[in-house]
Amino acid sequence: MSKILRLMSLCVCLLLASCAAINPTLKDPDVKLVGLRLLPAQGILQRQIAVDLSILNPNRQDLSVRGINYNVGIENINLLSGATDQVPVLRGMQETPVTLVISADIISIVRLLEHFSSNGVGDKVNYNFSAVIDFSAWLPSMHVDKKGVLPLSGSK
Repeated sequence: MSKILRLMSLCVCLLLASCAAINPTLKDPDVKLVGLRLLPAQGILQRQIAVDLSILNPNRQDLSVRGINYNVGIENINLLSGATDQVPVLRGMQETPVTLVISADIISIVRLLEHFSSNGVGDKVNYNFSAVIDFSAWLPSMHVDKKGVLPLSGSK
């Protein structure tokens, strides 16, 4: 009986060691919001916005992404939210461009227009971006919260 326990203990130790080798401690990718673009109108009451991200994978191994859930706000107005499973593999030691195409309804656009008509439009806007990046089954999800300022296109 003690031989069986030793053998089982050895198997458990080998299993744990192999899991550690498969999933070594990984660094979190760095997500940067690099642009917001208004896309051509899809209808009278709906506009699409492209959110351009750059995701740096600081690890040597590629990371597969199952999906991203995200929220975008401009000038503290939560405008957009969505999810996608159309995300490229994050290549190791590289930045990967990712574009999220999301729809904004007319009410969100009106709220933003009201904000700009009351406060004026400057040469930059404040944004907040939050997301949950769902990696493969071996890695935990990553939460991203970014706030910053984006220059408006064409401003000097």
